[in-house]
Amino acid sequence: MYPFPVFLFLTILCLLGSTADAIGVNWGTMSSHPLPPPKVVELLKSNEVSKVKLFDADPLVLQALSGSNIVVTLGIPNSMLKTLNSSRKAAESWAHDNVTRYFSHGGAGVRIERSKGNERYVAVGDEPFLQSYGDQFHPFVIGAAMNIQAALTKANLAGEVKVVVPCSFDTFVSESGRPSKGHFRTDLNKTMIELLTFLSKHHSPFFVTISPFISFQQNKNISLDFSLFKENARHHNDSHRTYKNSFDLSYDTLVSALSKIGFPEIDIVVARIGWPTDGAANATSSIAETFIKGLIDHLHSKTGTPLRPRNPPIETFIFSLLDEDHRSITSGNFERHWGVFTFDGQAKYHFNFGQGTKNLVNAQFVEYLAPKWCVVNNNKDLSNASASALEACSTSDCTALSPGGSCSNISWPGNISYAFNSYYQQNDQRADSCDFGGLGLITTVDPSVDTCRFFVELQTSHSTSVHEAYIFLRIIFLLACLFSCLLGFTW
Repeated sequence: MYPFPVFLFLTILCLLGSTADAIGVNWGTMSSHPLPPPKVVELLKSNEVSKVKLFDADPLVLQALSGSNIVVTLGIPNSMLKTLNSSRKAAESWAHDNVTRYFSHGGAGVRIERSKGNERYVAVGDEPFLQSYGDQFHPFVIGAAMNIQAALTKANLAGEVKVVVPCSFDTFVSESGRPSKGHFRTDLNKTMIELLTFLSKHHSPFFVTISPFISFQQNKNISLDFSLFKENARHHNDSHRTYKNSFDLSYDTLVSALSKIGFPEIDIVVARIGWPTDGAANATSSIAETFIKGLIDHLHSKTGTPLRPRNPPIETFIFSLLDEDHRSITSGNFERHWGVFTFDGQAKYHFNFGQGTKNLVNAQFVEYLAPKWCVVNNNKDLSNASASALEACSTSDCTALSPGGSCSNISWPGNISYAFNSYYQQNDQRADSCDFGGLGLITTVDPSVDTCRFFVELQTSHSTSVHEAYIFLRIIFLLACLFSCLLGFTW
């Protein structure tokens, strides 16, 4: 195993290439039973994915990526922003542990190819301006970014590594729905001017989420065909400009917002874009396939948008690689189903990442728990079964039962069985996790029905998720920062 500081930096962040159709993928680790990182890396390589955006610096993930030649965008989680904002020493510690040591000593099995035009990025925060967060992270973003930049400068790495801040889809709006009227949220206007000034000074792009699915959900004037790049979709007109799809409409709304505060030419990276496949109406694999294919064709055409003709985003990262059953569902149950692949690395639909004509390749030699399921015992009094199912769903993933979801049409007590099985699998098929007061029954007969999959969980070598393991290491980092500050220690 490589030393933590070595593989923590690995290949930092995105290659800012000259090709307009550079396509990567987001890899999140909010899963109770994650597919082992080495298998995920093999999945990426099998599908010729050359760029990956991470949301943190998970050591297990970075170790697996070591030597893979996959270019990585490394993120700093929102939970670290307050510390990095308030302490220059904490920022220097982060830079030292994750950047300086790597550049000073190299890394076992890790190489970063430096060629002209290749730049690397640290993404400070994960959509910290999301409106639902309120002021939870907002006040700390700019200070954290500036402290990380200062730390890189002190380490003589400012020319090698750039700092960016991923912004959510709701940072910019247009009340009329017309791109020309686009502007940043009023509560963010001052912050955005500070951020854009910072990014421009350091020649960094603007990272942003574009979400046609959520736009379609929230705006009755946007049709499904318009969201899916369909040729027969009703066009939207804005003065003399014609918009044929939702992506261009959102993108130019952002361009207008940037122009209004004095940054009309800044480069844009679409840091997150996708279409979910479950947990809501119109969140299906077939619709997601249509969207992704339409998006990739549009990017490959290099036509750009009406406000930026022949100037599409410099990079685009599809969201997401795998489903994640521990993602927050505050925005909707679909949040756990953005994956191009299921949680176990099986392709949900057909397309490719623009590397030829072949379809997606599944993860190989995946290890599962035993082929057993937990279902409701129909020979018992089921009058209280619904209460037991609700309790099971409070800690496990039952989002497929949502209206419009893949399991929304199974009748009672099939939905009870689904809830029981979700809890049973999350708890590693422990016999007591299929008790439910005597209402549960373990079976070796697959109860899946039509599109409703009763899953069997992955076999993992430990019960702690990758995300939880990283939280532990982050606590160690924060404690180290605290002691450094108390002792007046500098690197």
